[in-house]
Amino acid sequence: MIDTLRRAWGRVRWKIAAIIAFTGTSTLLVACLAVAALNVVVRRESSNVVEKQIQMLVQASRSVAPAILDSAGDCTGSPPNSGALKPLLAYTDEAFPQARASLIVEKPGGVQSLLPGSNRLFDKPTNWLPNSEFAGLVADRGQLEIRSVLTRQTGACKMTATFSMPLGFELAKRLSSAASMAVTAVSPRPFRLHSPNQQVLGTIEGNFLPGMSPPASVVLTVRNWETGALEDWIAYSVQPSYSGAFRDVARLGRQLANWVLVGAVLALMVFLLDTAGVWMCIRLGGNIATAIDDLTGAARQISRGNFAWRLPVRRKDQLGDLSCRFNEMAIALERLHKEEAAALRTESELQVARSVQEYLFPRVAPVLRGVTVAGRTLAARTVGGDLYDFIDLGRERIGIVFADVSGKGIPAALMMANLQAVARARLREEDDGAGAPAGRFVETLNQEMAGRFGDNRYATLFWAAYDSDTAVLTYVNAGNPAPILIGAGGEIARLDSDGFPIGLFANARYTAKDIRMLPGSRLIIFSDGLTDAQNAAGEDFGDEHLIDFCRTVAPAIDAEGVAERLMSAVAEWSIGTEQFDDTTVVVVNVSA
Repeated sequence: MIDTLRRAWGRVRWKIAAIIAFTGTSTLLVACLAVAALNVVVRRESSNVVEKQIQMLVQASRSVAPAILDSAGDCTGSPPNSGALKPLLAYTDEAFPQARASLIVEKPGGVQSLLPGSNRLFDKPTNWLPNSEFAGLVADRGQLEIRSVLTRQTGACKMTATFSMPLGFELAKRLSSAASMAVTAVSPRPFRLHSPNQQVLGTIEGNFLPGMSPPASVVLTVRNWETGALEDWIAYSVQPSYSGAFRDVARLGRQLANWVLVGAVLALMVFLLDTAGVWMCIRLGGNIATAIDDLTGAARQISRGNFAWRLPVRRKDQLGDLSCRFNEMAIALERLHKEEAAALRTESELQVARSVQEYLFPRVAPVLRGVTVAGRTLAARTVGGDLYDFIDLGRERIGIVFADVSGKGIPAALMMANLQAVARARLREEDDGAGAPAGRFVETLNQEMAGRFGDNRYATLFWAAYDSDTAVLTYVNAGNPAPILIGAGGEIARLDSDGFPIGLFANARYTAKDIRMLPGSRLIIFSDGLTDAQNAAGEDFGDEHLIDFCRTVAPAIDAEGVAERLMSAVAEWSIGTEQFDDTTVVVVNVSA
């Protein structure tokens, strides 16, 4: 039993319990409001019944004073016809309990009170009476009465008839019988509002407890007989009758119990709807709690690296759809995990490839008499497709291979390595060891590369052979950006291209050119990645910036220093942007 309760609590959880509590509280409040409204209706209806009975007596009393005056005759005779009043007084005694009547005649000789055996109710009408005629409820010296007053002028005399009936115990008995409820006479007192605390407690006690309602006060609006002001007085208390109130309300529709039946049906419908809502809340809450538990467990498995975990799909609704989406996410995470593992392996292999490629570049700069040579490269990716190599041709001669393979990444790196291997192999095949003529050597490379890596794979190439004894540079430019030659006096010359990139056309022909490099001159060979480097504003580094930079470098700086400064200048220019192409530079500096 305890385990069952624990499992049930685990399914529902405190949030669902809070929802149920809120639903129950709102239902209880609605029920309290309904009971309060019922009590207010019953109390007010019971009080209204008594008030209507009293108002009917007030209306009936209006005819008594005129009847007294009519029965009394005129005041010329002495005494007036009091015998005719006896039947009238007998009727009023029977119809109005404890009623009193008075007849006052004012003559030039004085005031005479008639109707033997009756006390004088008052000496003369008060000043506030309108036209000396009044009928209604009054408060006179702390007592509540139904009073009717009529004054009539007849010749030289004025007759005033007064009828008065106290609101006492006898009248309460008749009201109880007429209203079919317990009406109790209380000590008359003005109606006063209670203090806030008493008012709240009284409201709760009188309205929110069905069947426990205290007697309702019958509050009447009366005239203060001395001042004529309207005042509210408590005359009776009545015990509310639910059956009588229901009966009166039902009769409003002229068919007994129609309204009661409709109210009962509506109350039953509200109860059924609330019950259905609570049941749906519990059911939905249990489903939500179960789905949350499943998601929590699955998320815990995913966090531990178990991407193969799948949620059970328990139902075909939104929660089931959520489970399906979670499973799809788990499948995607599992796939991404595998792809990430593969990417890590690839990255590791690329790092190894990068280390291997670094060994393809010259480890030590060649040493020639009066000349310094240096090169630098920076791949856009882990490995690149730019190539520079220094090949010893013997007898103070050096060959410079500078190439930019189309594309980037691993394919370009493989093509670059192959091109280097082919170039070195072809140079070693020459019998004299001095290397093949420049034009024929580039044509051989072109034939070797054409179609080997596909129809659209090619490489721009700059091949140069420098003889330090003669200071002559023999070169072939096969589609590479024209290198910059800076003379000792700062003049600029470009070694333009006159051939196609190698690998495109197997039958292409290339012609070598010679140029003498005088002391103090400097040759800068570069790939298009250097001039195409962009800054944050999208501006290229360009040939002009490159030429301006070359002019600012002091002639005393060797090739190593020039290469370092040039690569740093390009890096500063490209701060905040992504490098999109390989950048390579080779500098040949002839001492002055």
